[in-house]
Parts: sequence; C-alpha cells; structure tokens
Amino acid sequence: MINTNRQLAAIDLGSNSFHMVVARIQNNQPQVIDTIKETVRLAAGLDDRNVLSDAKKEEALECLRRFGQRIKDLPAQNVMAVGTNTLRKARNSAAFLFEAEKALGFPINIVAGREEARLVYQGVAHALAPTEDYRLVIDIGGGSTEFIIGQAYQPIMMESIGMGCVNFTNKWFTDGVITEERIQNAILDGRRKLEWISDEYIAHGWQEAIGSSGTIKTIAGILTQNYDSHGVINYDNLKALADLCVQAGHVSHIILPGLSEDRAPIIIGGICVLMAAFEELQIESMVASEGALREGLLNDMIESVKGHDIRMDTVRDLELRYHLDVAQSGRICHTALHMFDQLDSKQDEAMRLMLLWAGRLHEIGLSISHNNYPSHSGYIVEQSDMPGFSREMQNTLGLMLRLQRGKLKMEMIQALPRLPGACALNIILLRIAIILERSRDWESSRRVKIKLSDDNILLKFPKKYLKNHPLTKADLKQEAIEVSKAGFKLQVK
Repeated sequence: MINTNRQLAAIDLGSNSFHMVVARIQNNQPQVIDTIKETVRLAAGLDDRNVLSDAKKEEALECLRRFGQRIKDLPAQNVMAVGTNTLRKARNSAAFLFEAEKALGFPINIVAGREEARLVYQGVAHALAPTEDYRLVIDIGGGSTEFIIGQAYQPIMMESIGMGCVNFTNKWFTDGVITEERIQNAILDGRRKLEWISDEYIAHGWQEAIGSSGTIKTIAGILTQNYDSHGVINYDNLKALADLCVQAGHVSHIILPGLSEDRAPIIIGGICVLMAAFEELQIESMVASEGALREGLLNDMIESVKGHDIRMDTVRDLELRYHLDVAQSGRICHTALHMFDQLDSKQDEAMRLMLLWAGRLHEIGLSISHNNYPSHSGYIVEQSDMPGFSREMQNTLGLMLRLQRGKLKMEMIQALPRLPGACALNIILLRIAIILERSRDWESSRRVKIKLSDDNILLKFPKKYLKNHPLTKADLKQEAIEVSKAGFKLQVK
C-alpha cells in the first residue's frame, strides 16, 4: 500500500529523454513538486542488432544515479519506474535493467506498447477538462508513437507503432542532410506503418486531437513563435516548418525560436512522423497537452490509494472473456493465500497479488484445449494485452501458470530476472492448492489444516480423509518429489 504521507515519484525511461516527476497527494490529486528531465537519447545507442552500447548504458546509469539521489528516502511502493520502446527492443535489456535498478535504487518495469499507450492516455485525460467527446491522442517518443482514441478517462482503441523522432531521424537523415525527397520518403514510411490502423480509427472518429510529450509540445511552441498559431498545429504550418528545415539543409543548422539545443538534432524525424499521422489519419488540427506517460503513472498510484487497482479490472475482464469457473478459482485462491499468509510477515505483498492472479486465471487455457491447458494458460497470459501489467509481470505470471502441474522445471524459474526463490514458493503453493481443490468440493478441502514454516509444508487431514481420497493422496506423494527440487519438504499427516 502506498504511504500517503510521503511523496510519489513517477519515472519514464523514454527512448529520447528520461523524465522524473515527484508529487504529493492533495485532495486525492497529485500536486507536482519537482520535475527532472535529462536527454539521454537511449534509442541512439541501439546498433543494427538491437544491442544497447556500453557508452549509452553508462550515460543512462549516470542519469539514474542522479534520479536515485533525489528519491532515495521514498518507500519502494511510492515509486513507479517504467522503460518503453528502446528497452523493449534491446536484446541486452535484462542485463542493463539489473544495473539500472541498482543505480536508481528501485525496480524498473518494461511496459508493452499498448500499456504505454494506456498510461499516456491516462496522463493526458487527467490533465484536461473532462468531456464526453471522443479524443485522438498522439504521443511521439524517441522510438515509438502511441495512438489512442478515448472518451473521458477510458481508452477505446490503442496502438503503439515503432516510429519516433530518434529512430526516424537516424533512418532517413543518417548523415544529417535534409532534403525534400528525404522528408517525403520518411512521411511515406510513416503512412505505411499507419495504414493498417487508419481505416478503423477514421471510421470511429473523434472530436478533437491532442498531442503529448516533448516532440509535439516543441512543434506547437515553434509554430506559435514563428506563425502565431496560438498553440494549434495544422498541416499547412507543419509543411512550412518542414520547408524551413530543408532550407537549413542539415540538422545541425536548424535554429528556430522555440527549439531547444538538445531537441534540434532529432526534430526533423518528429516532424515527419507527425506529418505522416496528419496525412494518413486525416487530422485537421491538434493542440498539445501537458499530460504524458509519467502523469499516467502518477494517476495509477493515486487510484491505488483510493483502493482501485487497474490490474484487478484486467483480471476480471479476462475471467469474463474466457468464461472462467470463478467458484473454482475462488477455492484455489482461498487455499493458496491461506498458506501464503502463514509465511514470514516480510513477504512481498506483490508476490501475494501474483499468487492471487495466478489462482484466478489458472484455468484460462481450457478455452483452447483441456490437453496441456497449463501451457495454453501461460501463453494467453504472456501474449494478451493486460492493462496495468508490465511485460515482466506477465512473463512471471505466465510461468506460474505453465508450471501449475507436472514437472517443476527449476531451470525456468531460475531464469527469472527477479525473485526466483519467491516465485518458486508461489508456484508450489498454487500447485498444492490445485491438488487439494481438484475434486471441486469445498466442504471437503476446507477441513485440511495447513502449516508452513521455513522450508517445511505440513498438511494435516481429518481421519480417514486420505483413505477416502486416494487420488489426492497419490497426487501429494508425487508432488513431494517435485517440491523437493525447490528445496522444500512436503509432509502429509
């Protein structure tokens, strides 16, 4: 639970810039008291094999050490840090995250593209006056651009497309030279990336278009200072801005009122992405918002304080979509959490939630086939869009579901980047709960007494219970062998 007497920190490790917002809760709303931004340009550190360079990693770590100094006294639950497109793509992101978390002093989660889009929308929606109109929100980052249509605080359509101000500048203006032909080629590339969503987005429609994050805010500022546009972006002014870049001839020669020195080297890529969006989505005009992904993170934390966890909404949606037997999953959760709650009080609350979600979703794979359904369950959870869940959380949850029965493959657990020991224990508790509730007979299983201490798990059954339940007895005998692989001893009396 978030400590409401302390500050909150939201950190966005973007492909162009790292941002940190520090806020306090006032009247159930975040009041920003500090912001820090550093242009790291992480996407520029990826080579043609998507390996992040040592030099760029060290630059990023130095930034995170400075961020960490500012928030070192905050409790872990009051800090949310996420990585986006570049860390999704980097082949060595796991190794980098290990060092990055040490530098920052807090966990960092990599979010999937649509989860990034959801967070962006929440940040924008809460920064604007409420309305029932449909809004198109576009967020141009360094490595990806998010496109969302939503109403009020609810996103309806979300996509993240791999084009941003850094990677488009690097791709189409490698040597820094700007020509009209290169700009048109970049715009065409952007339109091709958008064509698979454009028909659906245009058919749905929107009443206003909103842009967020640094690129669009910078473009809006440049247009205001050069064309007196009063913060409104339209295609004619974008074309005029592109022409000015052609006249400059090189990214190093672009000098315009409203354009900062650190943004200038990659602004042409952002202009091309935005022009592609205007053309392909037939956007008439756009205004910039102060809200972005980091404000979306703050909103999620505020919602948590209010007792609303977006992840629980996601789990409920999956239960409904896949017609899960909620009575059976309820029995599994009750038994598994009953065992978990006997553990040392220092156990991570996040692991308890993971066990709860695994219990509720463990049979989701039955929607594909009863044969090998644990693997199907793991696959669905790993591959689904799950608002509120990071990629690592989905992978960990998926592994728990894959190993809910059969061989306890410790090599798969040990490969987890974080807390493999705690995850192994969670999997064991889930497996035992599934065995005890196999008959789907609540009146029977509830009379089993469970005692768990250190590495010993003791199950005490009523007299003649095991004699009358030979299948349960056989399952537990086999499970004792599997549990021993993780260093636990399962005893049955």
